[in-house]
Amino acid sequence: MNAESTATSRAEIVDELSKWTVGGGLIVLVLFPLAVPILVLTAVALVPLLAPILALGLLVGVVALPVLLARRMWRRAFPARRPATAARAHSPVPSAPRSRAAASS
Repeated sequence: MNAESTATSRAEIVDELSKWTVGGGLIVLVLFPLAVPILVLTAVALVPLLAPILALGLLVGVVALPVLLARRMWRRAFPARRPATAARAHSPVPSAPRSRAAASS
């Protein structure tokens, strides 16, 4: 028995793979028009579920907008006022920690 006759050649494998790929592509193209209405119906069905989320976002926006505007106006009116920690953080000379020997003498 010849080893070449029983083993499948690369050309046969490529040919069979090509047939399966073309067949899968045809099935996808045929079923695609049926998938579009299902996607549209799903999107329409999800709109009522999005309404409470949109309402909550609108409510948060209505509350947050005046707060943000007031903070911005406050910072423009009083630009020099900073907390003590912020003033220390921007000081040019950093304060060195005291050692125990210096603290006890």
